[in-house]
Order: sequence, then structure tokens, then C-alpha cells
Amino acid sequence: MIVDVHRHLNDRARCERVGVGLPPNMLDPEALVEEQERSGIDRSVISGPRMMDVAVGKPDIDTTDIALRYNEFAAGLLQRHPDSFVALGLADPAGGDAMHRTMERAVREFGLKGFIVSPTAGGEFLDSAVARPFFELCHELGAVVFVHSSDSCLAAEHMPDFRLVELVGRPNDMTILAARLAFSGLMESLPELKLLLGRLGGAITLYAGRIQQGWEVRHSRKPGPGVPAWGPDNIEGSFLDQLRCIHVDTQTFHPPAIACAVATMGAERVLLGTDYPPVPRDRAASVADVREAGLTAAETGLVLGGNARRLFEMEN
Repeated sequence: MIVDVHRHLNDRARCERVGVGLPPNMLDPEALVEEQERSGIDRSVISGPRMMDVAVGKPDIDTTDIALRYNEFAAGLLQRHPDSFVALGLADPAGGDAMHRTMERAVREFGLKGFIVSPTAGGEFLDSAVARPFFELCHELGAVVFVHSSDSCLAAEHMPDFRLVELVGRPNDMTILAARLAFSGLMESLPELKLLLGRLGGAITLYAGRIQQGWEVRHSRKPGPGVPAWGPDNIEGSFLDQLRCIHVDTQTFHPPAIACAVATMGAERVLLGTDYPPVPRDRAASVADVREAGLTAAETGLVLGGNARRLFEMEN
């Protein structure tokens, strides 16, 4: 079975309420079903990006209601197409108790498998204390946390041309988040947390050796000019130990990068992701990227579907 864990569909009514403009093919469930039948991909994990990012910035919008209505929409999709789709709900990691109750309903009543969120919440990266209750609840629920890039990114003012915010800036944010999460101790304190970073976790696997070496010598270099203080030691294992508790998807369109991720994190931590339909690329090409990455047959099987079936607890 081939499973795409990074596929999008939004709720038209909720988009209109929040004021999110999206391409028509991201709002049409029937077109999604038809494409699924043609694609050669057996199942897709559906999620709705952007909506919560926009909603939290509008004081007249009840973000808990937006999450609830989208989650109901996603549950309806599952009821109509139970063999084709798995769905993630919406959540604001800084949303508080009311949002947490909505999350519980999404998993326990609606059958959703987790939540799509952005790298930041409440103006801070997700390793901050503001998101800790969210992660604790997801750990309790067995819910997947899929971190998807937001529209904004650090240093966006330096990327006005060539869509560099999309192509470079957002993956950079994911790289920073991955490192911060690894050093935060989150994965040690919540060992069963199901954390999936989109877009291969940015460039984190390319920097992993450099970061690991920095962690190893962190106390041998005394702070001074050009050498800032290290910060707190939150982890008992190494940086790489923490990184290898996280999952990433393959949405890079670059087989060597997929090979690097598998070599760095292990084949069981890498999952097929296409970012279709906003990315105008045939999903078969993303499957081909995995097959062309030089992996073993067993590794390829894990990346193309085996890992997703385990992470999302697919029964068939």
C-alpha cells in the first residue's frame, strides 16, 4: 500500500468565514477522490493548512469553533470514503482548555488521527511552554502532530522575489523548529509522542552531523567573543537520539535528500509526502523520488507506506 501523508483539502465554508483564499482544487472533495483513483496512491492523509494561522490573527473569530467545524467536515469525508482517506483535524497549540476539549472530540468521537499545526503558536516556536499542554494531550490521545509550514517565516522581508519565502524561508523555519524540539527534551519526556515534520524537517538532516558535534563539545568551549553560552542541558541522550524520535515526510522533490534523511534518521522515520494539490506536480513523480533514492526494497516499502500505516494506526 502506498500512503501519502501530506495531502490537502480545506472546508470551503470555513475558508470563507476566516477569509482564506485557496485554489479551487483544494476545496473540492470530489475532485480529490477522482485524482486519488488515478494517482496510483492507495490512501492519503488529508489536512487543512493556513486556516488556523489566519483565524488566530482575527479577534472576531472563535478559533475553537473553526476547529470544531473543520473537524466535523473531515469526519464527514472519512464516512464517505473510509478506504481512501485518513484525516487530521485543526488545532491551535496555544488555544487553551476549550481547544483541548475540541481536540478530544476530534480523536475520540470523529475518528481523526491527529492535528495539523504550524511551527509557531502564540508567537513562539512549538518547543515553548505555551505548547506543552497541547503536546501532552496529543501524547495521551495517541494523536499525530503534523507540523506544516505557515505562510510567514523568519527573515521574510529579505525574500520578496522568486517565491523564496515558500522555497527557502519556510523550510528554514522547520529546520530551526526541529533543532529546538530535539534540544527541548520533549521527546524524552513524552516518549510515545507522534511527531511528523513536513518538508523533510527542512534541512535538519543535512545539518545533523554539525549539530551533533556542537552538542558533544558544548561544554569544552567557554563562552566569549563569538561563542555564546550553550544554554540548559534538557536531554539525557544525544541530539541525534532526540532527532531520531521524530518523523519527517519526503516533500523535497530531491532523491539525494531523501537518501540523506533515511541514512540520518533511519528508514522507519521517513514517510511519503507530496503536498498535493497546491504544489502542481504529479504525485507519481513524488513516488518516483523515493524509488530513485537508492534505498533497499525494504526501506522503500517503509517510506512509501509501511511507516504511515504504523504511525496513523491504519487497520487495513
